[in-house]
Amino acid sequence: MEVLVIGAGLGGLFCGALLSKEGYRVTVLEKNAGIGGGLQNFVRKGEMYETGMHVAGGFHENGSLKRICCYLGIMDRLDIRFSDLMSSLTYLDTDRTFNIPSGRDRFTAYLISLFPHEEENIKRYVDALFRLSEEDRLFYMKSGQNSFFDHSEEFTMPADKFIASYIDSPELRSLLAFVNPLYAGVAGHSPAYLHAMISVMFIDKPCCFVKGSSQLADALASVITEAGGSVITSSAVTRTVVRNRRVESVYDSNGKEYKADVYISAIHPCTLLDTIEGRAFTPFYKKRLRNIPSTVSAFKVYAKLKKGHLPYAEHSVNIIDSKKNTWKMSRYRLEDWPHGISCFLAPSSDGKWATHITILSLMDWKEVSRWKNTRIGNRGDEYEMWKRSRMEKVIEMAEKVFPDLRDSIEDCFAASPLTFRDYLGTKEGSIYGYFKDSENLIYSQLSIRTKIENLLLTGQNVNMHGIGGVPMTAIETAEILVGKDVIVNKINLYENIQTEANLP
Repeated sequence: MEVLVIGAGLGGLFCGALLSKEGYRVTVLEKNAGIGGGLQNFVRKGEMYETGMHVAGGFHENGSLKRICCYLGIMDRLDIRFSDLMSSLTYLDTDRTFNIPSGRDRFTAYLISLFPHEEENIKRYVDALFRLSEEDRLFYMKSGQNSFFDHSEEFTMPADKFIASYIDSPELRSLLAFVNPLYAGVAGHSPAYLHAMISVMFIDKPCCFVKGSSQLADALASVITEAGGSVITSSAVTRTVVRNRRVESVYDSNGKEYKADVYISAIHPCTLLDTIEGRAFTPFYKKRLRNIPSTVSAFKVYAKLKKGHLPYAEHSVNIIDSKKNTWKMSRYRLEDWPHGISCFLAPSSDGKWATHITILSLMDWKEVSRWKNTRIGNRGDEYEMWKRSRMEKVIEMAEKVFPDLRDSIEDCFAASPLTFRDYLGTKEGSIYGYFKDSENLIYSQLSIRTKIENLLLTGQNVNMHGIGGVPMTAIETAEILVGKDVIVNKINLYENIQTEANLP
């Protein structure tokens, strides 16, 4: 059976690789010159930078990502470095820094050492985090059915209220929300399951890709091509021909037509809609897809560093102006931005010094909407002045923790929400897809199946975003074709065989 996947980001590549493993002939079309979406690396003035996947989780022993990659036969192609620290977090208003360790026992003991009067609350809270993560079957590669109607009340309650239901100390509540930038959490709205699953993934063991995350994209693409499939770049799907409730073919930006038995869209649903002519979808469905709110975008500063100037840190460095603003980083007054930043350092060959630093701060699309009709390299002087002023604010905040940063910078540039929109094809530059609101979760939940018989959806807008969510959705999408639990059971069987083979 022929399968055509639209988009060679994390979701499209995982889906294509899994189906290739099952014997399907897969063609993946990617609009950019490079594959990977947020996994892409790029080079500027001799320095290689990552687009988005600065830290990852799930690659530890028994982790879901490691199990999937072992099954696909690509784990040994990935060069991964693990960290004993999840992150450091500095509050500027109190000048206090927390170095948060990985590992469930170490994480719990560290928090208790800081807040001994909360010992029992901390233990109950950590237990609750892992309990919520277990409610998602694919997070631990369990067979069965996922349904929001089967989850506990805690699973869908607001994350800030979930934390507060266990923890009394306002300072500890703020500290426990340190993963907030990884899902752009909003108080009273972002669901606890997002907070729990991301927290657990990094508590278990965070890691980074040595020499860039594009190695994962390349490894997944190799599974497809080695099985006889194709991954074609600079090929944006511009037209999807639908007749009698079936996709008949697609045309790309080069005018070439592609036909398949099944089509899987891994791009933003609104971008897909723009390619479909006629009344293939109802006006209500199209209006809904276009009206679901998106998560915020980001502003990123990339700085190449002078040799031997800034010591390397293997963990992310988070900085927040005040604990009272932990939940305000994605919804802020313009004059108060940024409330927080996340810094990621790249190591030199000896691992002692940093070669570059990437600094991320969440940013609302409204900041750049006046330039929405512009394209890369042609946005005008006013935009460049605005970007420089925002870059200066980010560096000023980073200097509070890295006082020698400014003198260490050799070259510096930035990416705005417009950059993310144009390169990654996301609505308003959103970095985490559709916004999941605990007050109306069903509204933002998309079915993998569509009303078009041979068109399926995958990617970060369908379920959970990121490395902890998109590969799981890819499994669900692939299993629509191969059968329920077929891939999950094969992953578990493969792991059991490998475990038995290694027994003495």
